[in-house]
Amino acid sequence: MKNQRHKAIALVAAAGLVLSSISAVLPGLPGQSDLHAEGLPADSSGDTVHLTDQPGNWFRSHQTGTPLSVVEAGGRVNFHIGSQTDTKHTVTLLIRPPDSNLEVDQDDSIRSSVGVTFDRPGVYLFTCKVHPYMQGIVAVKDAQGNIPPVSKAQLPFIGYLGVDSLPASTVLSVLTNVAATDADKRAKWNIFGPAGQFKPAVPGVGEVWVNTQFETVPGQNDGDGVPKPGTITVLDASTFSIKREINGLDPEAAGRWNNPHNMWADASLSTIYNGNWFGKWLNKIDRATGDVLESINLGEAPTHIVSNPNEASPQSGWLTSPLSAENDLLKIVDQGGLKVVESDPTGAGLTHPHGHWHTSDGKKVVVPNVFKGVGVAGSISIMDLESGSVLKEIPFQPQGLASALLLPVAAGIKGSTKAYVSNIGSGQVSVVDLASMSLVKNIPVTFTPNGQQGAQFSVFDTLQAPIQPPVSPDGRYVGVAVLGLTTVSRPPTGSADHVAIIDTATDTVVKFIATPAGTHGAHWGAKKGGGYYLYVTSQHSNALVVIDVDPNNDGRADDAQMVGRIVLANGSAGAGVTDGTGGQGLKPLPNVYDGWIQDTVALSGTGRLSAEVEGWIKALTSRQKNPSR
Repeated sequence: MKNQRHKAIALVAAAGLVLSSISAVLPGLPGQSDLHAEGLPADSSGDTVHLTDQPGNWFRSHQTGTPLSVVEAGGRVNFHIGSQTDTKHTVTLLIRPPDSNLEVDQDDSIRSSVGVTFDRPGVYLFTCKVHPYMQGIVAVKDAQGNIPPVSKAQLPFIGYLGVDSLPASTVLSVLTNVAATDADKRAKWNIFGPAGQFKPAVPGVGEVWVNTQFETVPGQNDGDGVPKPGTITVLDASTFSIKREINGLDPEAAGRWNNPHNMWADASLSTIYNGNWFGKWLNKIDRATGDVLESINLGEAPTHIVSNPNEASPQSGWLTSPLSAENDLLKIVDQGGLKVVESDPTGAGLTHPHGHWHTSDGKKVVVPNVFKGVGVAGSISIMDLESGSVLKEIPFQPQGLASALLLPVAAGIKGSTKAYVSNIGSGQVSVVDLASMSLVKNIPVTFTPNGQQGAQFSVFDTLQAPIQPPVSPDGRYVGVAVLGLTTVSRPPTGSADHVAIIDTATDTVVKFIATPAGTHGAHWGAKKGGGYYLYVTSQHSNALVVIDVDPNNDGRADDAQMVGRIVLANGSAGAGVTDGTGGQGLKPLPNVYDGWIQDTVALSGTGRLSAEVEGWIKALTSRQKNPSR
């Protein structure tokens, strides 16, 4: 209990250092008191909140210009999904005062307005289920003009700090997704300078493409002239230095570039395909030059992109991409230009699919369906890749293994036999046997602030969420990126974010590794001389982390460690503190996953690979060229 009290004291003390977003709205606010009416906007009985595509300010109050809206009890807030965003969203109430009866949610993504009247004083936290890190807060004053503290009944996370409640200002000050200004981002995010960088002793092979999704680019606007963020930063994996940066100012991307989120490459590694999660577009990019060659409209909020690796299939090389604000998995061909050729529902009714993955034989695709209607219950679908039919949909159930399927968001697959699906709401990774198409296990990967772990703890207990869970090309390990929603560090890593390494032989976690704020993306790339690096992005940082899961080559991952931290900021004009931030999707090249690397190796010596790519293939070991061997 003494240690828990120390954690609570430290949290309260830290709040005094990171209250910039609150104090900008409430001048002179003491760091350890409740919010008070002094300094509030004159008209605080109502507000309009615009959902936007701007990092850290996704729910922007008209009154304050920040994600914090302040009203009186009985006040009304109009949440508007309109011209400030390029796609659809939900307005979903996650946290409310214990005595409030308010419920706000939609079964589907929308583009309209949601009016909410607030019945009790206290703090209300809203999110979008399509883009779950979007957060906005409505603080409702009591009769004395104060905002009541946040209790552990309202947010169980607080109880694990050894206290019953915390001032609202303290809680808001540590939420990393609430960061409207550069000052907020500097206070809450991990922004590294040159001294924070260190490189692996052993080089990688090829390149690493990173969606630096939150970087500001002056003049990068949508078709209505509204500024939109995001770049792609390309690293040379042999030197871990930045080769180039790509943005949406290219004429072929103009107005069709917004929060670039995830990428894939063709078999020849000559072309990169980039999806824009807060928009509707797929961009085709020349890998060697960084030029955007073509952009097409896919639909609402396209997420990840994967190609069909089955060379025997008539659909070999076709791309698939889920629409997370809709219900379909698209198939796209690139034959004389990009074209959508098929759209298949990923389950019964509403699905909102996100981070899918294909089996290495190109026969099945595993799709996490994030939410199926009102609430956060989702499902996992196993589809036949060629026909597009759903072979089995595993829905959420209140009891049993399927009870973990709360906001399932991303999948990884071991060969063609076993899938791993991350669930934001439950903090667990679900294991799916692809032969029986059934759940076989759930693996907890998050921690409460006092270091407890287990299936009984949800995101409200931990304020952590597993995101991408790729399986290593040799099928031995899963690297799970776990995103922290606060700045609060905890055992066993001493950090708010981490990576969990799962041994696929036992389906148990063998190592937790501390990572920078906002850990989100993970992908495996070739390590020179053999083996693989796990590259990890963090949306609330400007750094890419390099993890070696077996640094002493003893066949075990219990000594896995961070061996590099590469600063992605490169002095981009006008980017400010956002330079190199927003790391989410990434694509190491060559594409070393089983099923895909063999397709590229087969092109070696045919004249279809560039000299640079031929050099990358030559640098691979025989095992890296055929990991299922």
